[in-house]
Amino acid sequence: MMRTRRWMVGLAAGLFAVTAAFAGTISGRVFLDANGNGAFDAGEKGIAGCVVSDERAFARSDSEGCYQLTLPSGPAVMFVVNASGTWPAARWWSYVADGSADAKVDFPLRAQDQNGPLYFVHGTDVHLQTNAVSMYRCYVEHVNALPVPVKFVVHTGDLVIDSSMATMERARELFSLYENENKALKPSLRNVMGNHDNAGAVNPKLKGDEEGIGKTLYRQRFGPATYAFRYGPYHFISLDGTTLSGRTLAYGLTRESADWAIRYLAEVKRDEPIILMIHEPMFPEVAGVRQRDTPKTRPHEGRLLAALKGKRLLLTIAGHTHTRLESIWGGAPHRLGGAVSYAWHGVQPFPPAPVGYALYRLSDSQVEHVSLDWAEERSIDVTTPAFTGVVRGRQKIGGTVADFNGEISAVDCAIGGQTASAKVSRQGNLATAFEAVLDTSKLADGAYEFVATASGGGKQWTERYPVMVVNGKPAEFTAAGGAKLSFRVDGKLAAPPQVTCNGRPLAIAASTTTEIRCDVPADQLRRVNEIVIRASPSPGLKKAATIRSVSLDYNGKHCRDIRYAPGARRQLTSSVVSYIDLVFDDPVVLTK
Repeated sequence: MMRTRRWMVGLAAGLFAVTAAFAGTISGRVFLDANGNGAFDAGEKGIAGCVVSDERAFARSDSEGCYQLTLPSGPAVMFVVNASGTWPAARWWSYVADGSADAKVDFPLRAQDQNGPLYFVHGTDVHLQTNAVSMYRCYVEHVNALPVPVKFVVHTGDLVIDSSMATMERARELFSLYENENKALKPSLRNVMGNHDNAGAVNPKLKGDEEGIGKTLYRQRFGPATYAFRYGPYHFISLDGTTLSGRTLAYGLTRESADWAIRYLAEVKRDEPIILMIHEPMFPEVAGVRQRDTPKTRPHEGRLLAALKGKRLLLTIAGHTHTRLESIWGGAPHRLGGAVSYAWHGVQPFPPAPVGYALYRLSDSQVEHVSLDWAEERSIDVTTPAFTGVVRGRQKIGGTVADFNGEISAVDCAIGGQTASAKVSRQGNLATAFEAVLDTSKLADGAYEFVATASGGGKQWTERYPVMVVNGKPAEFTAAGGAKLSFRVDGKLAAPPQVTCNGRPLAIAASTTTEIRCDVPADQLRRVNEIVIRASPSPGLKKAATIRSVSLDYNGKHCRDIRYAPGARRQLTSSVVSYIDLVFDDPVVLTK
């Protein structure tokens, strides 16, 4: 036993020696590139105190801008955290194929006036693919045309669709497409890794040892997953929210990303504002997020929260859910930015709303933002009534109009011929708010078009979408025949649900594990039909099932609740209520 133990100690020592033998030195200089040629020349000044890292080790540049890092063998991404008042004059990162080979990597910066308000764009879930190029170019043009000085754009993950399931060849094609299309973007671009950006990671046809598989190809093409940069007093920190264990992806801040951020935060002054950037939201309560292995992948957020204690966290921006949602994390706003790809990927939001991207304005650490739709010249964001709600009687109307120059002077609202002029007021520096009360009590039950028209500077802009009015006033209607109700169930049910149409029960005519069908007799149908799906008691089930694609096939038409996209899931905790108008006929709405 003693002899065996000595051999094991010797083996461990040998392994350590081998690792040390294959360590390499990466050195270079961080400097002000006065002539813009990307090389350090005589007379140019080094910049002291800049962090240089490979997402693991840290170094700081000395009084002459010089740094040195010792790296283990294997690939690495070297990057610099620019000093306040500077900005990269060229690429701020460099991919090193093998850290054991000595190399020189310089980082040229340029001086930049960073006083005054900071404007930046947050886009997320780009999901670029070949058939979406023309629409993506509209987004790029929209950002380039913003009438404010945007300093940079941040894309918080899922840059393409879908490199994680692709072959490595296809992943490279998608990354090249993304790189090429963003050359037209005028502001600087910073990327954050998303779950769909782990090349080939979950493609079962790959062996797992292909060149660039997993997070490697992203780092080769876009740089580090975890890093920071400065603008004026602000620290922007990019985090990796996708845990890759073998060939399995899980959502949650990675240990390595948390380790780096915690070490970086230790040297951030208490009064310096911090903005975190991550793809997957950092709180498990977000509706629509499928949490995987939550106890295993979430503990590193707690470690990060502890490191933020006493610091000045200003904001966290994220994506992943393709929704706009604001919560609080770490005592500061945590905002999900919608999806640049809302028009071509995922469950499309209906009706279209400003979910494309967000514009932020930071001034004296005060945060303002406005949501923008890249398909509209002027974004009108109607927050009340919510398009998933029901309009009844005297309806409050409210929202904002993107308005950078304060030129919006009036907003008029209408539903089914009923009109109201809204009261408008300036809301910060990016928007004008409006509010009104519109009386819909004279309207019979049905789907109507809501219209908001903003005016200013001799021009008008309109936002329109259907709303469901339910005043308890059935419209005159005679059914041409019966209908067939169908809906899909995701998850387990302890027993078949109870289904009613206009208060009367329906018998389930056909059922599979995922789809349920019911016959609805003609004498039970109205123009607007209230469909209620109730869950049977299920004490043994820990997770509620979800309902989607509720529809009535009637008189050759496929009718559904216009408040929801067909694939939108609603939890069946107790009941799910749908209103389906058999007369409403808008092929654009009904096919979205």
